[in-house]
Order: sequence, then structure tokens, then C-alpha cells
Amino acid sequence: MVIRILFLVCVLFSSCQSSQDSKGENIPDRRAFQLGQNAEKNVQFLTLQIEDQPSANLYFLRAKNYVVLHACGLADQDLERALRDNPGEPAYLALSAKVKQLVEDYTTSIDRAKLVEATDYSSPKNNLLLAQNYLASNQMSLARFYIKQLDASSFSPTDRITLKAVKDYAVSDSSRLFELMETKPKDDSPLVYIYYSEGLGVLPSLRYQKEILASLKAYPLDPYFMRFWARFLVKMKKYDQAASVYKQVLKVFPRTKSLAAELIHMDLARQGKLPEKRSEFTSDSLAISSDSLAQN
Repeated sequence: MVIRILFLVCVLFSSCQSSQDSKGENIPDRRAFQLGQNAEKNVQFLTLQIEDQPSANLYFLRAKNYVVLHACGLADQDLERALRDNPGEPAYLALSAKVKQLVEDYTTSIDRAKLVEATDYSSPKNNLLLAQNYLASNQMSLARFYIKQLDASSFSPTDRITLKAVKDYAVSDSSRLFELMETKPKDDSPLVYIYYSEGLGVLPSLRYQKEILASLKAYPLDPYFMRFWARFLVKMKKYDQAASVYKQVLKVFPRTKSLAAELIHMDLARQGKLPEKRSEFTSDSLAISSDSLAQN
């Protein structure tokens, strides 16, 4: 409560007031919204604005900042609220299509990306998103159709990495992509999820633990980083800690089929009903110190 009051005082003393757009929605003053250029501060400010007078635009702006923070589940909730009040807004649909993919709702992501495709908001990124969704839902012919339309020169250097990965995946698989990685991708790269998914059974446990905890420290709201950490805890037979992490995941991420499968896997492992695997690296027994567990 004290922090919230101090934040309100700072906003008031900077003489930052809300204005209204043509639809009468609250639009935060640009000076206040860009204060510090920090997504976490923006979320705090927008939350206060929403509490005062909620609007579709404010939910959309907060969703954009949640995406920066890797809080895709929370972004999805805000975008659903924004689209409820303004269902035809192309910008809302485009961001929602991206976020729906992140929360594993590929069907809705495709539907919304197709709506964007029919507007002036269509872009090469939207076609890349459609290709990714069709790959994820095993609709390979449609995925290849969109991949053929993608020209690397239309993308930024960062997006070209994703484009190459999508093209490689269309003719290979995620295991092959992992084998081609020389080092861990950056935390803001989609490839980092392939790294942690495939690396769980390959990388030495001490290394995996160190890297996933560092990623979680950088993006504590990222539900995938939380899930990979929980999977690692299950692997190390730390079931109570894993259950606690999964509980945090469920606060910010919808209960998808894949997440439900993970929870079932953990329960079966806890009950000793999973087949025994080969012995792990000798360093595994040294992983999971009490210090590292205290961070979560």
C-alpha cells in the first residue's frame, strides 16, 4: 500500500494526467507512460489507470508490457478484455495472435492471425506467425505454404534467426535444432525454449540448473522458464518443490493440454510409476543446493 501511494504521488507531482481518445478511453500521458522506459513501471502505472477507469486501450498497452516481461498468461488475459470491448481492432488482434501462440492456443492464434491477414495490418511477421502455428498444429502443407512466402530481407536480424529456425524445423525437428546450437540462446529468443526443452536430458545437471535459474532471475514471470525449472526438479525427484513451482505457473498461464500432461507426469514420477532411465551424469547428485531452492 505504501509503495502504491508513493507511486501515485510521483505521478501527481510530475503533472501527468490522462487524456481521452476519440472513443472516450483513458490514454496515459506519454511522459508518465515512458517514465524510465521500464516495462515493470509501465505495468504499475497502467494498473493504476485501469483501476481508475478501465478501457480496451489501457488493457492493450498493459498487455504489450507484459509481453516484454515474458508474462504471456497475464498478457493473454488483458488482450481478451481489450477484444471484448473492441473486437475488430487489428492491433489488438495481431498482438493477441502472437500471445495465443505463446499460451499454446494455436487454433485461436491462427484465427486471429487470419483476421489480421485481411487488413492493412498484415505483415511478414504475421505470415511467420501463421507458419509457426501450422507447424505446431501439424498442418505441414499450410505451414510450407506460408514459409514459401517469407523473405529474409523483410525481417530484422533477430527475426531472421526465428525464420531460419522455422524453416529448419519444417524439414527436421527440435532435436536437430538443439544439436546445431553452440551456446544457449539469449533469454529473449524463442530458441531458448528449444534449448531448455531438449537440453533437460542432455546437459549436465549443474550446468542446466545454473542456466535456468539465471533465466528465471531475468524473467521471473516467464511461465516456460518456470516450467523448465519444475521439470528439472521432477528429474531430481524434488517433487514438493516442483509442485510449488507448478502452482506459480498456473497463476499466470492457462491449463493447457501440455501443462496438464506435465502435472500428470510429475504425479506418476512421485508415485514411482515411471520406467527407470539410464543413470545421469555423475554431477547430477551435486545439483539442487539449499541455496538454489531458496530462490524459488
